[in-house]
Amino acid sequence: MRAFQTGHEELIHDLKYDFYGRHVATASSDHHIKVFELDTPSQTWLLNDSWKAHDSLVVKLSWAHPEFSACKVLASCSYDRTVKVWQELPDELQGLGRRWAHLATLAVELFGPVYDVQFAPAHMGLKLACVGSDGIVRVYESLEPADLSVWGLRAEIPILALQLPAKSLQSSFCIEWCPSKFARSEKFAVVALDQGFIYTTADSAGSGAEIALLDALRLGDLHDSASDDKSAKFVKACSLPEHNGLIRSVSWAPLMGRSYHLIATGCKDGFIRIFKAIENEKGELKIDTVAKLHDHRQEVWRVQWNATGTILSSAGDDGKVRLWKCNYMNEWQCMSEINTSNRQAHGVLPEDPVYRAQGR
Repeated sequence: MRAFQTGHEELIHDLKYDFYGRHVATASSDHHIKVFELDTPSQTWLLNDSWKAHDSLVVKLSWAHPEFSACKVLASCSYDRTVKVWQELPDELQGLGRRWAHLATLAVELFGPVYDVQFAPAHMGLKLACVGSDGIVRVYESLEPADLSVWGLRAEIPILALQLPAKSLQSSFCIEWCPSKFARSEKFAVVALDQGFIYTTADSAGSGAEIALLDALRLGDLHDSASDDKSAKFVKACSLPEHNGLIRSVSWAPLMGRSYHLIATGCKDGFIRIFKAIENEKGELKIDTVAKLHDHRQEVWRVQWNATGTILSSAGDDGKVRLWKCNYMNEWQCMSEINTSNRQAHGVLPEDPVYRAQGR
């Protein structure tokens, strides 16, 4: 296994490959984002650019689908309470800190840090969702396809409005869109502290959703941006149960011909949980736990499905990356284990293709 120096001065919090797997972006406590591109002949990663992106540590990154712009678009979120959108300027020289232009700043009035940001799948249009320690999921949408600096707030969904965590305590919030274009409605999974939920738009399903909509109105679980009749209305569809600690990561598998959804979580209690979600004709979801995996035996920080939704990768405090696959008896087993505990310093990233957890 080879490694390459990123040049970050502090801890790396996130690493994301673009749609084609030829560019990788890193986010760090040093307030910087770095983008690397693969040099095919030498199979080495070369610096595309590095720049100070935020006024505090950068937590998460997300690439927009390439169909929305001829130039690459990247979103970042930070402890400085902002989400920022960036676009590559191919005519600028590499490595001088000017190749990525700041297009927009979103979500600037929050209770605290923004923990996650995710662009929606391409079939939903150019949207992104973010979640922070104020316990609110915000969904933004590009209003002008020709001008990606113009964004509108489409929905605000309080998920922990009555039980915000104390600022002195550990927090964990993350979000993942349902990647299937054949789903009956827009869906996303969101985890907040030790709870996980699935939200869905309430305007595209049958009578089951109508009942859920009435219940949501009664209980206050229906949320939108209020001022725009075209805004998406999201209702809580179900919960992801059985977690006994902070949920650190959530990942929604691509369907790829399956009649059900698979959702995985990584938790502070050391377990990876895999949930099976079956959607009926009324748009209702039934959740079953199909696997609880405890091989890490320590805190699990990240889970990620591959591009076909058949292999799940996980990383934990034991310094190991594990790959999981379901066998013919419907049992989830570890098919490979990679020991990364011999890493020597901050800012060193593995160059082995198995670390492309997104399966590009």
